[in-house]
Amino acid sequence: MNSEFNSGARREALKTRRTSRRRVLLFALGCLCVVLLAEGIFFYIHQEYRFIIGEVIAGLDGPDVTLSETSFETANVDISEFLADTRVEQNDSMMLINTEHMLSEDYSPEIGEYKDSGVFMNTCVTKAYAELSQEVLSIYNEKLYVSSAYRTAAEQLETAAEEGDVAQKVGASEHQAGLGVDVYTMYHAGMAFLDGEPGRWVNRNCQNFGFIIRYPYNGKRDTGITYEPWHLRYVGHPHAEVIMSTNATLESYISSLEPQKFYSCNGYTVTRQAGPQLSVPKSFSSAVISPDNCGYYIITFSG
Repeated sequence: MNSEFNSGARREALKTRRTSRRRVLLFALGCLCVVLLAEGIFFYIHQEYRFIIGEVIAGLDGPDVTLSETSFETANVDISEFLADTRVEQNDSMMLINTEHMLSEDYSPEIGEYKDSGVFMNTCVTKAYAELSQEVLSIYNEKLYVSSAYRTAAEQLETAAEEGDVAQKVGASEHQAGLGVDVYTMYHAGMAFLDGEPGRWVNRNCQNFGFIIRYPYNGKRDTGITYEPWHLRYVGHPHAEVIMSTNATLESYISSLEPQKFYSCNGYTVTRQAGPQLSVPKSFSSAVISPDNCGYYIITFSG
């Protein structure tokens, strides 16, 4: 009798344990489904995170475009003599502009109108932007629009008053140099720029036209500004390719250029020097020299 009772009790206990484990398993599966559904909804709404994750994964396999230290025969020239050379172009493409490296009150950039559009940019930007915009139109049959480019100090003051901490204060904005360009496509502006394929394409390929995403998703520690996939900044070649390929910021890239040394990349030679005497290659086809707003010039030689 006791044996039968104990056997029945054990069966009931075993059945209860199995039922309990089954309920726990079903509960866990239900929670997992809820989490996956929530994540799916989140990434559907916030496509920028899906884009970022995709770019990080793609970047693990992609080759980095980097600068390699190099040396060759050079000559010393006075900076005024160098600037007078017809092979040399002077512009502001490599200026670092932020709250620590602000524009002087008397700074006056060379500004030009973009294609009779009423949009004004630094003259070193217009040709590159035209090529980028045309490529977007050719691939997607969609226009790339500019919501903001060059701003005067008064316009920047007004923007800062309207947008608060979102906008840089006067003297700390790249828009005052005409080097920053805020872009959008029809129905896709701001973070929604990444909702459209043209916006994602621009974020993946702008470096091929000399632009960088100035405030990248991983750069707030350097820039102090959160991710802005719509804010393009012109820096030229090969700087754009190196910065974008290595997930650098303009701040970290410039600080990595050790003064007086020479670096090579993709047929270009790059050096950062203070002047008034410059050390330059004895042979080159053309050069671009830009102040970096940190007390040096960044010179990019080709040929």
